[in-house]
Amino acid sequence: MRITETSAAEYKEFFMRYPHIYNTVGFSELNREKADSLHYLLFENSKVRFGLVLGERNGRLLSPFSAPFGGFTTNRQQCFEFVDEAVALLKDYGDGMSRPVVMTLPPVFYDERQLSVMTNSMHRFGRICSMDVNYHFLISDFDNYGMSLERTAKNKLRQAMKEDFVFRHIDSGDVEGVDRAYCVIRRNREDQGYPLRMSHDDVVNTIKVVDADFFLLEHEGNDIAAAQIFHVTDDICQVIYWGDLREYSRLRPMNYLAFRIFEYYRGHGVRILDIGPSTENGVPNYGLCSFKEGIGCRSSLKFSFEI
Repeated sequence: MRITETSAAEYKEFFMRYPHIYNTVGFSELNREKADSLHYLLFENSKVRFGLVLGERNGRLLSPFSAPFGGFTTNRQQCFEFVDEAVALLKDYGDGMSRPVVMTLPPVFYDERQLSVMTNSMHRFGRICSMDVNYHFLISDFDNYGMSLERTAKNKLRQAMKEDFVFRHIDSGDVEGVDRAYCVIRRNREDQGYPLRMSHDDVVNTIKVVDADFFLLEHEGNDIAAAQIFHVTDDICQVIYWGDLREYSRLRPMNYLAFRIFEYYRGHGVRILDIGPSTENGVPNYGLCSFKEGIGCRSSLKFSFEI
């Protein structure tokens, strides 16, 4: 097997499918300015087996360079031997440039078979940088949602159901609606002291190349909670941001918002809603973990490696 560096246009020709939107050429080119340079790599023997987009920044080669996760792209499942060959070549490639390669893989539920093999290979050829706990909701669990919740979460949802909330789905083409949702999310991040890594312009530009949904929750005419969600595969959506306004938290709007979003995607052919990690560099945020577990989410691991 050998590595060939190619152009974005040529790279795109080799892949009929991507494991998720963050590995696509369109998403990579959209965020090109967030890296000093991009490297489009093909791993091939008798045919192209793997592809990888690396962003060079601060003396490192990164996958992803501006996304929650990256990793290899393949057109089909690849055997363990080929995965090992590709990872060994990638290590040699980084060593040849005197740059470490840092790769964050998707949570294993995105492709349990292939990602389990890749996790093992990356671990043997490199080291674990971080191991985050990621939460997701299996949409089929919604069929027995009320029965499966723990007592505290069930009581919070029951309380929220008594409020006069208005739940709205906003199409990404609704400029005013997107602005309203972003405003709520920005205020929530400010109140909680969490970073808001996507500027308003980032959101507007990204939803031109990524299918997205926005949701608003209103109470007595006021926007009090919102969510921004990307379609990352054919049947997996991912919560990019969601949150409520602190002064309304006593009404339990997030319990209601989560319930209605799960209900919405049950009717739209989505299999999993990726809620995202509740750890930062492996350190848990106990409140976030408790909330996500309380609304019925399952947990899995998301690994970052350096080779």
